Amino acid sequence: MNLGVELAKIIKEESLTAVFQPIYATDKCELYGYEALIRGPSDSPLASPKMLFDTALECGLLSQLELVCRKISIARFAQLELSGFLFLNVSPMIFLQTDHPHGKTLAYVKESGLLPEQVVIELSEKYPIDSPSVLQKALMHYRDLGFRIAVDDLGAGYAGLKLWSQVKPDFVKIDYYFINQLHLDPVKREFVKSILSLGQKINARVIAEGIETEQEFEQLQDLGICFGQGFLFARPESYPVRDVPAIICNHQRSTLYLPQLEQTASSLLQPAQTFHMNTRTKDVVNYFHKHATVNSIPVLDGKKPVGMMLRNDILELYSTPYGRALNERKRIKEVMNEHPVIVEANTRLDELSKTVTAEKDDQLQWHFIITDQDNYVGIGSIRDLLRQLTQQQIKHASYANPLTLLPGNVPIYRHVDRLISEQRKFYFACFDLNNFKPFNDVYGYSKGDAIIALVSNLMQNYCQANDFVGHIGGDDFVAIFERENWHHHCQLILSEFDREVRKFYNEQDLNQSGIYAKSRNGEEHFFPLLSLAVGVVAPDVSICSSHHDVAEMASEAKKQAKKFTHSAIFLSRRTKPTARCEYTEKAKLCE
Repeated sequence: MNLGVELAKIIKEESLTAVFQPIYATDKCELYGYEALIRGPSDSPLASPKMLFDTALECGLLSQLELVCRKISIARFAQLELSGFLFLNVSPMIFLQTDHPHGKTLAYVKESGLLPEQVVIELSEKYPIDSPSVLQKALMHYRDLGFRIAVDDLGAGYAGLKLWSQVKPDFVKIDYYFINQLHLDPVKREFVKSILSLGQKINARVIAEGIETEQEFEQLQDLGICFGQGFLFARPESYPVRDVPAIICNHQRSTLYLPQLEQTASSLLQPAQTFHMNTRTKDVVNYFHKHATVNSIPVLDGKKPVGMMLRNDILELYSTPYGRALNERKRIKEVMNEHPVIVEANTRLDELSKTVTAEKDDQLQWHFIITDQDNYVGIGSIRDLLRQLTQQQIKHASYANPLTLLPGNVPIYRHVDRLISEQRKFYFACFDLNNFKPFNDVYGYSKGDAIIALVSNLMQNYCQANDFVGHIGGDDFVAIFERENWHHHCQLILSEFDREVRKFYNEQDLNQSGIYAKSRNGEEHFFPLLSLAVGVVAPDVSICSSHHDVAEMASEAKKQAKKFTHSAIFLSRRTKPTARCEYTEKAKLCE
C-alpha cells in the first residue's frame, strides 16, 4: 500500500479521531484541562500517531495533517463540552513551510464557540529545527491572537532554554523520560527541581507528563510539581473522564496539610561508589584512603547487593601484624560484611527505623542499602533517617490533632491565607459541640473522646474530597467549602450526629432528653442532649487580609449558632472584619 496515497485520503476525508487525556491541578484536586491527541483509522496502517506524522513528514503533508488534526480536536472538545484548557500539539516543522496557511486555528476556535484564551498551543520538540527566530515569531503570533503557549517534551531534543527567555511560555511540560522512575534517580530529581525553579522565575506552570506509578506521583508532589497527567490518572479516550481520580484527592487530604508524614526510604536515597564482589581488597582500601569521608561501600553481584565494605572493619583488619600482606589480594567477598541492612525504596520510614534498630551489629552505624525489586539503586544514611524522623514528629505535633489526626491550626490558617491570596470565594464553617463539658463530667473522658471521634468521622464522610476538614482542638472543628451546596452536606452531618449521639446515653437520660450535672458555678443544672452548632461565614476575599479576619467573624457566627437549643447552622451576612455584624431572618432559617 502506498502510504502517501493513504494519508492523502485520510486528510481529505478527515477520517481521524480525537482523544483527550486529562491534566490535573493536583494541589487543588481539580481537573485543569485536556491534551488532544489524534488516532488514525483503526483499519489503516496509519492508525498510530507516530506512523501518521512520520509519513506526513516524508510525503510533505505535515501542514495539511496538522490543520485537520486541529480542526477535529477543537470541534470535538467543544462538542463534548469539556472543561478547562485545550492543549493542542503543534510541530515546529510547519513554521518552516511557506505555504502553511495563517489564521485557520483561530477560525476553528471561533466556529466551535470557544475562546482563544481556552486553547494552549503546545510546541513539540520531537521534530527539532535550527531556526529559533522562526519559532519565536510564530509563537508570538499565536500569543498576540490570545492563545496560551506551552513548550512540550522539554529535554527530549531541541534545546529550548533560549526560547524560554524570549517567549516566556505559560506552560512547560517535562518529558516522560525524566518522570519515569524519578523516585529512584537523584539525577532526574535534580533536573526536575531545576526546571521547576526556572519555570517559577518566568511565571510558567510546570506540568509533568507520563506519570504512571504512585511512587512517581508522590515524588513529584514532594518536589512541588502541582500539575500532571499520565496513565496513573487516566488514559487518552474519545469520551474522557471528567472526575478527579481518588488518588489525587486522597493525597491532597492526607498529605497536603500533613507534609512528609508518609515518606519512604527513597527520600533518603543517595548515590555511592560500588564494587563487584570479586574486586581485590587492596583496591577498596586505596579507595578509602583517597576518600576520607566515605565510610560505607556497597558490594554487588551484578545488580544485586550482597554485602557492605565498612571503613572501620577493613582498616582494623589491615592494622594487625601482617594484615596487609594476608588480605590485600583477597576478593572483597571474603572480608565484607555479609549482612547489611537492605530495604526496598518504598519502605516507610517508620518501618525502616524498626529494621535498622533491630540489628545487633554495632558496626552498621553509617548506611543501609536501598533496592528496587531487589536491584541496587543507592544507599541511605542512618543520620538522615534520624533527622527525617525527628522532623516528622515535630511536624506531626504542629500540623495534626493527635486524637483525630485531622489538620490542626497551622494547616487551617495556611489554607485560609492561600484562599485569600488567590482571591477564591469560600465558606468557613465552625463546628462546636453544645453541652460537651457536662457530658464529659458525667460519662467520663473516654466517652467524650468517642464523641470527638464521631464528629471527625461524620465530617470526613459527608464532606467531599476537595473540601478542607480540620480540627482546631477539643470539640472545635472546621470545614472550608469552595462550593455553593455546602449547606446540604452540613445538614447531613447534623442529622446523622443527632441519631448517633443517642447511643452514648443511658435509657434514663434519653427518656428525660438530657442530663443533670454541675454548672460552672457548682450548682446542679439540667443540660439537653449533645448537639452540634455550626457557624458559617463567607468572607469577602478582596477585603479580608488574613486568617485572623476570618477567625474573628467565624467566632461570632458560632456564638449565634450556639444560641439554639438543638443542632443548628447559622449563616452570617457579615463578610468583612470591620463591618457591623448583621443577620437576617433568612440566615436564621438555616438551622
